[in-house]
Amino acid sequence: MSVYGRVVIVVSAVALWSVAAAGSASAQVCGDADGNGSVTVTDGVQVLRSGAGLSSSCTERANSCDVDGSGGTTVTDGVNVLRKAAGLAITEACPSGGGNGDVQEVTDIVVPFLVLGLSELRNVSPTSADVRPAATEDCEDGGSRTTEQSGATASVTFNACKVSEPGLGGYQLDGEIQAQLGIPTSTIFFEFQVTNLTTSEQVDFDGSLQGTARLQGGFVVDGGPLIVRGPNEGPEIFRVTFNELTVDGDGNLLSGSVEAEDTSNSFDLKTAELEVEDGSSTATLHVVRDDDTEQDFTVNLETGDVTPVS
Repeated sequence: MSVYGRVVIVVSAVALWSVAAAGSASAQVCGDADGNGSVTVTDGVQVLRSGAGLSSSCTERANSCDVDGSGGTTVTDGVNVLRKAAGLAITEACPSGGGNGDVQEVTDIVVPFLVLGLSELRNVSPTSADVRPAATEDCEDGGSRTTEQSGATASVTFNACKVSEPGLGGYQLDGEIQAQLGIPTSTIFFEFQVTNLTTSEQVDFDGSLQGTARLQGGFVVDGGPLIVRGPNEGPEIFRVTFNELTVDGDGNLLSGSVEAEDTSNSFDLKTAELEVEDGSSTATLHVVRDDDTEQDFTVNLETGDVTPVS
């Protein structure tokens, strides 16, 4: 019996890359010398003091004060912070916490989830309500995944399942994806842990999506949000919503968009929207910053690298 129609995907993915220092839910904002989460004239004065060799709060927030990324705090950085506080455009290159560093940090969380995490949904994309006994297969780089179906319930269980992409690196999947099949609707549940094998870091996604199964394989997902949390079920950092994101039967991204919204002031961003077109290996990223300035980037989906559009 063919299943085609709306698919309600309820995600409780225990998946985690830390986006901030352990125990902290907020990243530094470029130019925020006093660490209050915003950039003001007071910050500019502190950066100017640091550039002049005087005592300053920049001693504790050197990365936030090095606005031009020169490797130290100078009077030029102080002038740029004053310009930013006045709402004027500047070029930001803080070593971390703000500027394009924040854009890369958000991308480093979202892209692996899209490319490696969502692709696992193809293993529970239902084409029938038959009974299939448990079948275990080796994962690409070690560990295993077990697929089974009993009537209206299909599931994939991951046991130290290691997967990788040459540019993105390797990740370990643990937990379960379970689909409660229905016509025309189905519900797919995640209890899904992802570990970055290079850094041993983790990130949590919680929330729900709506989608449509594709006759030719794969699915289209809409809505949300998925809530991204810090380590150990920490506080909310940002939210991700989906707009007709299409994934084919092999788990490849074809089209649609994903928007990350900074709901906790963890980044010097309001929103970052990633759009995929025509199955390309690159995507466009449109960023709106806290000061309402906008900037476009190109994202390589095979490596996660972000390049500003001149």
